[in-house]
Order: sequence, then C-alpha cells, then structure tokens
Amino acid sequence: MIRRVAGRLTILLTLAVSAVSELGAAPADKVRQDSFELLNQGVAAVNRGDYKTAVEKLEQCASMALNSFRAHYYLGIALIGDRRYADAIAALRIALDLDPSHLQAHVAVGDAFLNLGDTDEALAEYFRALKLRPEFPQALDGIGRVYAAKADDVRAEEHFKRAIESNRGYAEAYTHLGDLYLRLGRLDEAVALLVEAVKVRPDFGDGLNRLALAYSRLGLHNEAVSTIQEAIDLEPKVPDHWATLGEIELDLGLLDRAASSFESALAIDPPHPQARAGMAEIARRRGDYDQGSVDLGIALEDDRLKSTTRKWLEGRLAALSAERDRTAEIEARIASGAAGPGDYRALAAIYAERLLWETAAHYEALGEPTGPEEERLAYYLFRAGSYREAHGLYVTLADRRPTADLEVNAGVALARLGDDLGAHEAYGRALAIAPGHSLALLYQGNALLRLGRKDEAVRAYRAFLEGGGRGEAAERIRRILQQIDPTRDEPATPAIPALVEGEEPAS
Repeated sequence: MIRRVAGRLTILLTLAVSAVSELGAAPADKVRQDSFELLNQGVAAVNRGDYKTAVEKLEQCASMALNSFRAHYYLGIALIGDRRYADAIAALRIALDLDPSHLQAHVAVGDAFLNLGDTDEALAEYFRALKLRPEFPQALDGIGRVYAAKADDVRAEEHFKRAIESNRGYAEAYTHLGDLYLRLGRLDEAVALLVEAVKVRPDFGDGLNRLALAYSRLGLHNEAVSTIQEAIDLEPKVPDHWATLGEIELDLGLLDRAASSFESALAIDPPHPQARAGMAEIARRRGDYDQGSVDLGIALEDDRLKSTTRKWLEGRLAALSAERDRTAEIEARIASGAAGPGDYRALAAIYAERLLWETAAHYEALGEPTGPEEERLAYYLFRAGSYREAHGLYVTLADRRPTADLEVNAGVALARLGDDLGAHEAYGRALAIAPGHSLALLYQGNALLRLGRKDEAVRAYRAFLEGGGRGEAAERIRRILQQIDPTRDEPATPAIPALVEGEEPAS
C-alpha cells in the first residue's frame, strides 16, 4: 500500500514538473532569445566603439545569461573601453571562471590592471596567457606596454618586435611600437610602423589616431586632419578621436575649431581627460584661468582615471594655478606703478606661452631689453608676423657679435618677407661661421628649392641628413627628396605630398 501511494506520488510529481516545464517553456525561450539579441547588440556596439551602449546591453545580457562566457567577456571589454577598469576586471574574472584557458580574456584582465597602474598584476596575467600559448602576440604586446609604462624602452621594444614577429598581421603591436618611437623622437621609424598598422588593418581606429598624431608632429597638418577624420568616420562614438582632432587644431592655433572638436568628445564622455585638458588650454590661452581650472577639476573628479593620467592632470592644474597667481601678481605691480623691467619680461614670457606674440613683444620691449633679451624680442616679433622689425634686430645683433644662429634667424626673417636670395646669402654666412650648421643647411635647401635651383637644394638637403639631421625636419626632407630626386635611394615612405615647411628661428 505504501509502495503504491509512493508510486502514485512520483507520477503526480512527474506530471506536475512536466506541466510547469510546459508552462515555463515560452518564457525560457523568450529569455534566451532576448539575451542572444542583447549579446549581438552589445558586441556590435563594442566593434564600433560605442562603449556606453555596449555596457548597457551586455550588463542586461549577463544578468539574464549567468553562464554565458561571451556575455561576461565582452562586458569586460566594453567596460575597459568606458575606462571602468575595476568593473572590467570583475566581469572578466567571471568569464575566466567559465573558461580558464581563454587567452584573450587573460590579456584583457592584464590590460585593465595596466590601466589601473598595477604593472605587477598586469604582467602576471600576460604571463598566464604565454604559459597557455608561448609567443602569443597579444600577451607579448601587453608585456611591451608594461615595460613602456616603466620607461624600460629596450625591453618594451624587444617585446613589441616579438609580437610582430609572432603575427605580422597584429596591427596593435605596430601601433604600440610606433608610439614608443614617437616618444623617443624616432619619427621616420614611427611613421613607417603606424602606416604599416593601418595597412594591415585599414579599419583600425587606434592606429589611425596615432598616425594622425605622428603626421601632426611632422608638420603635415593636412594629412593629420584627414587621417583622424577617417578614424572619426569609422568610430564616431570614440571620444579619443574627437579629442585628437582638437589637439591638432589647437596646435594650428584654431581655437574655435579645437573647442568644437573637444566639445564633441565631451558630449560622448563628459569628463574625458584629453578633451578637458584641451578645453583648459583654450581657456588658458584666452586668459580665463578660472574656467581652465574648472575643466581640469571635472576631469580629476572621474574615478575611472588611469594613475598616470591623474598625475598628468594634477601637474597641468598646478601649472595653471601658478601661472594665474604669477600673472595677477605682476599685473598688480604694473597697475600700481611699482613694476620693474624684470616684471615686464616675466609677463612677456607668460604671454608667449599663451602664443599671444604681439602682446609678448610689447611687454618685452617695455622690459628694456639688452643682449639676450633683444634676441628674445626679435623672436617674439617674428612670431607676431613683424618680420621686417625682427630682421632689423637680428642684423643689428649680428653686426655686434656675429654668430651662426643670428645669421640663420636673419635669413629666416628674409624668407618670410619673400627674399629667398637674401635668405640664401644669410644661410651662407652662417655656414661660413659654423660649417655643417644643421638648420643653415636645411633652410638653405628650402631657399634654393624655392629659387628653382633643385640640384643645389638636393646637395644642401643631403648634407643636412648626412650631418645628423633628425626628427620632424629629417622626415620631411626625406619625403621632399623622394619627389625632387627620385633617382636616389630613400627609405620607403607613403606617397603623401611633401611641402617645404616655413622656417622658424634657431632660438
């Protein structure tokens, strides 16, 4: 009897479970379908750089599909993109619990720790990936980034090169090595690597961003703007690209356009550090120190900041505050009639830092300049566009004490006045004083090229390069030589129109 009752109870329970399953089948299927759609939407948002949308979709997905590796993994990637590094580590740890051998998840955890400034934990994760697969390029690249953060440039370069050797199609390693070379001033190598990165992966936004910065450093501003615009077109929701466009425009002195670009970045990420720093610099150049402090303060309130970025912003804020106080102090002395020549010269230097050259020249002249101060006044006049006055002052100084730099500067002023023959003669006098003078050779080549004396220009440019010319100018000259002297062997560089840049004073 007991067995019969028990059997019936078992049947009833089975039927009840079956009934519940049938009733719950539709909701369960709906949950699975919804989580699948959310996952796809989140991954798509990650791929286009819209990290806020990605986080929103993937958080919903992860809460519905607790055992979904992909939901937690992509949520971690999206959180890194949104600069929420501690939250990213938590999501990625869940992903690794579900799949402990997933290589890229280990690398992503390392990336999050590196952004938090914890290089030891970052290295540990990268080495875990290498233990699972030796010479895994993403892990080697991560180790390179750790060493770069520690300023161990030799080991950083070694690991970036190993990552490239392991996978010639891994664009990130080219970009990070190019970034390292940019910092070290090895611009020709940097540009070649960054060009290779976007050649390997044409839709690589980070690579385009860094290449744009490299072009800007070279003075190839049109190429810089078109390259970063390409990145914006690919990833319009990535604030870094808008901020980089703002930086390029700021370097060109286009304050209103730069402000518009920075505002586009801030519309996506209101405390974005690069954009806030850019807005603070615009405010500083306009003399609005209080607004500059506000912008930097907003950036510093963001708890997502990398430790290195926080230190950089704090340094900018301290410098801004010091300049504000110093300016107010000097202006108060001038207003009271108690200012001396040193005060005027100090105020001139502040205005020069703000790129207000005409005002800087005005105050420098009030500082009763003699000797070195006169040369500084000539420089301010030159930057203010008063080339004839600058030239007259350089000639006067050179008559008193001839130096190669003064002759170069006199030539530069003549070049800006359109007197290329006079400029060429001034550079010749500089070379007579100091044979092999780097800028004299460079600018002489420019003057000769403008005069149509191509063969002589080529010789001057060659002498500049052979004499150790390097950096931005050397890379521009290599590009010019490719066009005006194609019979000579030059390192391969992209076919971008090379312009002879306007000369600047030697000091």
